[in-house]
Amino acid sequence: MFRLKDILPNTLKTIGLTKQYNTQSVIVHWQEIAGDEIASHAWPVSIQRGVLLLAVNNPVWSHHLMMLKPILMDKINTYLNEKLVFDIRFQAGNLQNYQNNQEDGVNIPLLQPAKLNSEELADLWQATAAIQDDSLRKKCYYVLIKQTALHKAKQQEGWKSCKRCNVLVPPAQVYCTVCSIECKQETKQAITKLLTEAPWLTYKEVCQFVPCSPRQFHAAKKRLVHKLIHALFQPGWDKLNEATLVMLMTGVKPGRINDTMVDTVIGKIKVRLAEKVRRKSHVSAYRR
Repeated sequence: MFRLKDILPNTLKTIGLTKQYNTQSVIVHWQEIAGDEIASHAWPVSIQRGVLLLAVNNPVWSHHLMMLKPILMDKINTYLNEKLVFDIRFQAGNLQNYQNNQEDGVNIPLLQPAKLNSEELADLWQATAAIQDDSLRKKCYYVLIKQTALHKAKQQEGWKSCKRCNVLVPPAQVYCTVCSIECKQETKQAITKLLTEAPWLTYKEVCQFVPCSPRQFHAAKKRLVHKLIHALFQPGWDKLNEATLVMLMTGVKPGRINDTMVDTVIGKIKVRLAEKVRRKSHVSAYRR
């Protein structure tokens, strides 16, 4: 007699279900992997293309877990004995929505699973033919039925493939959660690069090269301004950086900018920073 845990890995590998099984294992055994404290504040939603999406119940824990990302990834991959997770992303969420969506270690789909016909059932049974143990074969067969029935239900409800991967998403969505996060990150980087090279561009002009929302544009511009202001007193600061900062803040094009304008704007920034430092020093002294 062989123990189930000894023969399961090779069997799953034979029928091509290893990644699906390991992905589900992270969700089912999350509390054991992450520990009680982390599990009480964060819960896995999905793993897609090596990215684990965690629902976190408050911003403080999001920041805390961001610092623990390497440790968490190492724990997960060590537990699975496979490098399955390469990154972790976080989203705000009610953990009960995910914790209560489990039964016997299998996620309960939000959609009602579709009925499979005899031909589909036969194909799934044939897919498990390599499993010698009858009990194990039936368990894998039922898992396949549930996954296939849910996939079929999504197709019947008009779900379509994500534009960047094969994951099915609701009709109103264009991208799956992971791809959506990746797209936003790529857009942010593209806007930042464009404004670094041409800091005088307006929102409409940027949209001709990088389609984005006004919020994305202003957020990227604000981050770049703060970055340059922070570097204002650092070694290596030069006139080019000053001109870039002025063009970002005023929208003035290179042909119209001059030394007087740069000195005036930079001077005002330095005065404001000095006032801010004095106010902070005054508050600190008062508290003491």
